[in-house]
Amino acid sequence: MSDKHQFDILVIGSGEAGKYLAWTMAKAGRHTAVVERALIGGSCPNIACLPSKNIIHSAKVADLARHAEKFGVITGPVKVEMPAVRARKREMVDGLINLHLEKYKASGAELIMGEARFVAPKTVEVNMRDGTVSVLRGNQVFLNVGTRAAIPDVPGLKAAKPLTHVEALELDRVPEHLFVLGGGFVGLELAQAMRRFGSRVTMLVRGPQLAASEDADVAAEILQLFHDDRIEVLLNTDLLEVQGLSGQGIRMRVRGAQGERTMEGSDLLVATGRVPNTQDLGWRRPVSKWTDAAISA
Repeated sequence: MSDKHQFDILVIGSGEAGKYLAWTMAKAGRHTAVVERALIGGSCPNIACLPSKNIIHSAKVADLARHAEKFGVITGPVKVEMPAVRARKREMVDGLINLHLEKYKASGAELIMGEARFVAPKTVEVNMRDGTVSVLRGNQVFLNVGTRAAIPDVPGLKAAKPLTHVEALELDRVPEHLFVLGGGFVGLELAQAMRRFGSRVTMLVRGPQLAASEDADVAAEILQLFHDDRIEVLLNTDLLEVQGLSGQGIRMRVRGAQGERTMEGSDLLVATGRVPNTQDLGWRRPVSKWTDAAISA
C-alpha cells in the first residue's frame, strides 16, 4: 500500500465531531483524512441545524409582516415566494461549504469524497465520486456517519414518498395542507414554519404531549402557542394507513381518542426520530472476527 493511502487518523464522515477531530489532529502534525459520502461538513450546515433556522427566520418575517399593524406598521398584502426562501437558504449553505473547504485546506486534513466500506481491520474501500475505487488504511479509525430520518413501518407510508426534513427544506411551494407525523423538535420547528408561510398544518402525535422529552408544563405551553397559531394538534393518535402520494394528495386512516377516522391533505412530513447510517459499513460481512478491530481507535 502506498504512503498516500496510509493515514495516522482516518475519519469516516465529516459531521461535527469528525471534522473538528480531523482539523485538530492535522494541525498537530498527524497525517489525517476524512471520507465524506455527500455532505461536506455533515448534516448541520447542509440539511439540518443551520438551514432549518434560515427557513424558520424567513417564516418569522412572514408572520411579523402579516401582524405588522399590531406594531404600528402598515403594510400591504403579504406574499410568500418559496423559491426565493429556498434560494436564500441555499446561498447560506453554499457559503458554509466554502468555509469548510477553507478549514480543510488550512488544517492540512485531506477531504476525500466517496463512500467507504470496511474490507479489513482499520481498512476501507472507497467508491470515489469519479467512479474509481481507492483503499485507505488508518492507524486509528473514527466513525462519524450520522443519522437519517426514520420512516415507521406503516402500510402505504413509504409508497406515499413522504417529506423528511431534507425535502421540507427544499420546498419551492407552500403546502396546502401539511400533515406532520411526530411531535419532536423537527416536527415542531417545521410545523410552525410552514404554518407561518401559509399552510394549513395538522400534527399527529402518538403520545400524550408534544416534545415528549420535556416537562409537562413546557409541553403545555408549546401546545398553547400552536393553538394560537391555529395549528391542529392531535395527541394520542396513531397513523394506521396511508394512500396517495405526498405533494399530490394523501388519504390517511388514523386512530385517536374518538376511534378511527379518515383524514385527507396535500402533503405528509415524517418527523418520528432518527436511525444511524451504519447499514453499509460492512458490519455483516462473514469476516466478523475483525469488525470490532476495524472500527476501534
